[in-house]
Amino acid sequence: MGPLIWILIVLAACIILALIVYGILCLIEPHRHELTHINLTSSKPSNTGKISLSTGEEVYPVANDPIGKEADLRLFFFSDIHIETCFISSDAICRHIEEEHNIKPFDAVIFGGDIVTWPKYKEKGFAYLRQISSLCRKLDIPFMAVTGNHDIALSDTDVEKECGVELIEGRYKVIRGSGGKEFSICGVDDTGREEREWFDMPECPEGRPVVFVAHDPDAILHTGERLPDFMLSGHTHGGQLYLPFGIRIAPRHKNVFPRAGILKGIFRYRNTTLFISRGLGCGYLPIRSGSVPELSVIEISCS
Repeated sequence: MGPLIWILIVLAACIILALIVYGILCLIEPHRHELTHINLTSSKPSNTGKISLSTGEEVYPVANDPIGKEADLRLFFFSDIHIETCFISSDAICRHIEEEHNIKPFDAVIFGGDIVTWPKYKEKGFAYLRQISSLCRKLDIPFMAVTGNHDIALSDTDVEKECGVELIEGRYKVIRGSGGKEFSICGVDDTGREEREWFDMPECPEGRPVVFVAHDPDAILHTGERLPDFMLSGHTHGGQLYLPFGIRIAPRHKNVFPRAGILKGIFRYRNTTLFISRGLGCGYLPIRSGSVPELSVIEISCS
């Protein structure tokens, strides 16, 4: 064989090896997780780096800057368990909650939806959340949740009873932060991907900052006349799979935010500061790349 053939063989072997290594890393990443500390404020970001939506509106990325003072509200947030492909144990979540609560008490623990990918695994998902609920009761922390698009076949009554969680879909709950300020925390249900409907944000009394919890970040585009001050979401898995050289495998759903590349992090939409979690599970395939599973300590300041 000539030199050119050998070069091609070596090149092919390198490509195959690189693909094997990449595939192994994609299988390893779902077993890792990161505890992020997210700071949300009501201050407006600069006009740099704006992202244009297909609706004609604009969204601005926000830096995760320290609040610089005592936070008004402290939350623990996680989303998208997808119990069939979740490798982060409920023990790990409980450990983080307890450790962080001992440092500074949480005002609430919030779950952002998608307990399962397929309803037949609901009992396993319920047991997962039940362990977290048990710890929250022990520590006297309110545990609230909304359901996700994969949870539409699950009964809300079963979710509340079996998981020991309070669903805040279509209603609000008043929480007094450790700093003494009261917040209205509210949420909406998710209707799934097919023939999707959107719900207005529940009406909350004037005079309190509103924290809106919705599984899908696109819900902010359908909140009705009044926008929340803050919003917590998941759903996108942070993009879940990024190929080398910055190539991203786009989610199959055709929502507005993902199409604009808004998949994880902190953003400002009109007067709302929005956080999108990377979530924990993987959806249909147990792989991740460039989007490590995420648990978040969220501190909110209204000034």
